[in-house]
Order: sequence, then C-alpha cells, then structure tokens
Amino acid sequence: MKTKSVISHSSIDYNQNIDVRLLVTPHQNKGLPVYNWYSYKHSFSRDLIIKLIEKFQLNGEDKILDPFCGSGTTLLASKERGVSVQGIDILPFSVFISNVKLLRYNEHRIEIAVSEIENLLEQNSINYTVNKIKKKLLIKFFREDVLDKVLFVRKWIERKDDKETKYFLLTALLSILEDVSYTRKDGGFLRILKEKRIPNLKSVYLSKLHNMIKDSEFIDNLPNTDAKAIEGDARKTTFESSSFSAVITSPPYPNRHDYTRVYLLELVTGFIDTQDEIKALRYHTLRSHVEARRRFIAEDYNPPNTLNAILQRLEEISLPNRQIIKMLEGYFEDMHLVLKEIKRLLRPNSKAAFIIGDVRHGGVKVPVGDILITIGNNMGLEFKEKITARMRGNSPQQMKKYGRDPIEENILIWERK
Repeated sequence: MKTKSVISHSSIDYNQNIDVRLLVTPHQNKGLPVYNWYSYKHSFSRDLIIKLIEKFQLNGEDKILDPFCGSGTTLLASKERGVSVQGIDILPFSVFISNVKLLRYNEHRIEIAVSEIENLLEQNSINYTVNKIKKKLLIKFFREDVLDKVLFVRKWIERKDDKETKYFLLTALLSILEDVSYTRKDGGFLRILKEKRIPNLKSVYLSKLHNMIKDSEFIDNLPNTDAKAIEGDARKTTFESSSFSAVITSPPYPNRHDYTRVYLLELVTGFIDTQDEIKALRYHTLRSHVEARRRFIAEDYNPPNTLNAILQRLEEISLPNRQIIKMLEGYFEDMHLVLKEIKRLLRPNSKAAFIIGDVRHGGVKVPVGDILITIGNNMGLEFKEKITARMRGNSPQQMKKYGRDPIEENILIWERK
C-alpha cells in the first residue's frame, strides 16, 4: 500500500487479491463457527475486523464501538482478539443475534431441549395453537402447515426458563426461516417464490441446532472480554464522551434497502407483534431508504457541494421513485449526525473505520465515500485514508440501460485529534 500523503487513497487490486475483495462481504463467515449461526446478507468478514484491530494497534486496554452492529461480526471478532467492544443497532433482531454470539451455553441443557423439540415435532396429533396476529402478518410467505409449526416452536421456546437455552433455540429457528418459507433475500428485496421447494422443517431445524452445538468449544475458548449490543440509534447515543478508542462499522448504504422488509420474517417471528410496530421501526431507521422519516434535525449541517450538484442532476432526470432525492438529502444529514456523535465518543488520537459503498440512482453515480469524507472533515475529524476494497457493477436493471460502469466499495479511516 503506497501512501503519498497523510490523506491517501489506497487501491487494492481486487482481481489478484480475491481474498481481500471478499473481506467486505460475509463470504468468509459462512465457514466459521458461531459467525455462521445466522447468515446476515449485509455484512463483512471476521478477518476485516481483525486486520483493522491490528492496523489501529488495539489491545485489551481499548474499547471499540460499532454503532451499526448488524449480525455482530465486529463484536465477536473483537472479543476473539481480547478487545472490549460495544454494539448498537436500531433493529431488535440485530441486537439479539449479536448478543447470542457472545453468550456461553450449557451444552447439556441445550441437548435436553433439542430432544424435547424433536419429540414434539414428531407428533402428528399436536394442536398447533399459534399467535393469530403474527400468523396474519406472515401467512403469505409460508405454507400454512409450516408456519403453524414455526409459530408453535416459537411459543414453546418462549416458555423456557433458561435465557441462554431460549436464545440458542430461537437463533436456530430464525436462521432457517428463509429456507422453510417461499422467500429469498435478494439485495434490498424479500422475494416470494411460490414454486420454491420447501424442505422438512424438523430436519432443517434439528440439523441447524446440532451444527450450532458443535461450536461450544469455540465459545468456551473465547476471552472473558466485555462485549455487548444494545438497542439504540447511532445518531444520538447515551454513552459518555471520549468512551471509545476506536470505531469500526458499516453504515447502511443509501441504496433503498429497507431492512425492516428484508428481515421481516425474523422481526415478526421473534420480536414484533403488529403492523404498527413494523411501521414505527421502519420510520425510525436511518434514511437510507425512501420510507424512513426525519427523526433528528442537524442544525449545523451544510450539504457538501458535490452532493448539491448530484441532487440537481437527479432533479433533471427520470427516476423510478422521486423520493430518492429526498432520501439522499436525509441520508447525508443523518450521517452528519452519526459522524458528529462518533467524534464526541472517540478519545483523542483514536480512529474510526467505515466500510461504505458508493451507489447509483437513475444512472447517476453518488460517491458516498467522498461525500462522507467532506462531512467528516467539516466537523473536525481528520481524514487519513480511503482503501478501495472492490469495484461493484450496476444492478442488473441498470446495466441494461447504462452498461457496466463499476462503482467503489471503500474503507474510510478518520482520526479524532
């Protein structure tokens, strides 16, 4: 990596260094114990976190913050390296999955519970009394007999007294919902495929549970380091100033992906009971999609000139949804608040790393990374480095119209002076 100045743009040859390119995807995690308990589509690899921990020279005296903790990769990797870590996420499902990977489990209790579930699911005469509200929200995504079993198992799990066993069983159930439903996560969409072959729920669930049980040795060998996720909003946290010695995170990209829709099955099965709750959560999320609403006002925010020029260009062209313009305006105001909060929370001379991708709307490139660099600089964060991890092509829909014109996915690094 060549550095021409204090502020540098480092490029990785993603054709030759395929492993580095994959660091900004969850590909590696699929083969790692505990990391693969839930396959989170919008994530990155364990080794990326470890490389950043090494780059920032962090140790057991430090504390990392991930304000968009997702499925907990930053938290688990930090714990694995013996560095304290705190995660935040607005989605209760993300907080749950992150914390599940940090707990210790009684293997004997879990094996007893798994045997009980196996016996229950083998009985053909069970009256599957289920939550009717949840069933109404989920019925279009499942075969009815499968959904009844899913909700029955969910209700049975809730009655378990032991928290760790309950969480373990629920994690396995949430992780198989896509497999046993008509759905497939596809970018920012939860697609319904009625022709999809549905596997046997009992077989898939038990297989997942047994595979998770095998990971108990990995969990037992983790350092006894503080690591926890809480529900919260990265735009306004309750932590004391100068509480953290590093931030490592990947905010949502402004690509219209609404996580309350993509992860609807998991949210409703595990955490949310009504349509009103879903809408409230959707409206409160970061404005990276068109349905999120303004929650906080940034009085000291001035949109960068680059952003203003892009918004003007978008005003002049045809868009699939005119709300994209308002979304982009809101997204960067929200990210101003996030960066301002990060500056407050970081100790002097500490660093922040963002994994973030540029986007395209109506054929117009939006250099998200460069705009965030400007916003960070304007508030006093010192930009240090932009590492281009990979180049991404257009979406299939846009490629038909605009051809292949790759955009960057970068790791941005700032220092709080």
